[in-house]
Amino acid sequence: MSDELISHYRLFSRSAGLSTVFPSPSIGDTGYQKAKAFAGRAAAGILLVILSPLILFCGVLVRLTSTGPSFYTQVRLGHRGRPFRIYKVRTMRFRCEANTGAVWATAKDPRVTPVGRILRRLHLDELPQLWNIFLGDMCFIGPRPERPEIVEKLVLDLPNFNERLVTKPGLTGLSQVLQMADTSLESARTKLWNDLDYIRRESVWLDTRILLGTAMIILGVKRPGVARILALNWKPGRPKSPSPATECIFEAPVDLPKLCDSGILGAL
Repeated sequence: MSDELISHYRLFSRSAGLSTVFPSPSIGDTGYQKAKAFAGRAAAGILLVILSPLILFCGVLVRLTSTGPSFYTQVRLGHRGRPFRIYKVRTMRFRCEANTGAVWATAKDPRVTPVGRILRRLHLDELPQLWNIFLGDMCFIGPRPERPEIVEKLVLDLPNFNERLVTKPGLTGLSQVLQMADTSLESARTKLWNDLDYIRRESVWLDTRILLGTAMIILGVKRPGVARILALNWKPGRPKSPSPATECIFEAPVDLPKLCDSGILGAL
């Protein structure tokens, strides 16, 4: 996708009550994006059936080892700024943001439970997102879906941040393979650079390498090594890991769900 198309692929959207600029729905998805979404939904349905015992086991383990529900839901921004609810296995203390509002996670976040650290390390907490892929809210590969209250603040410093939304968000993606989760404005800037690079080069070959890179990271290969082996255009001049987190710069609006809100799965 060209830079010119990206720059014109916008409109003002009132999704989730926000006033930020989102990609325009007047331009349709590419043929590859449509095919990828269709294949992803079919694969997600099959994997949900196969992996449902593992997902339930993770949920029971969380319920037995910490107070609160096994799963949680959270509002994220999807394709062209459309809000949707993401589903995950809970890895943090219940209602851990009740007093702080929306904050970025850190490398050794004290809010994460002992079992949650294991689930995060193995990426098992992400498995319920197969349901989001099956519903069509996400794909297997694409930019990480971000929280609307955080996006509203990020676009003040990164005006083109929402250009990431010209394609569906993904369970994994180029920025997720090349860097850890955001902890600072600088890491968010790097993520944006990687996401726009992915959008320009989106293809079967790139997506295949990203899937291989994701598997390598789960198996313990370091991100710079994965990027070199798979030729994912790792840039030495850019930060190889997020900057240390400082104090919280985001205050979550009271009408938006917090990180550990349980949503409709609260009873599980």
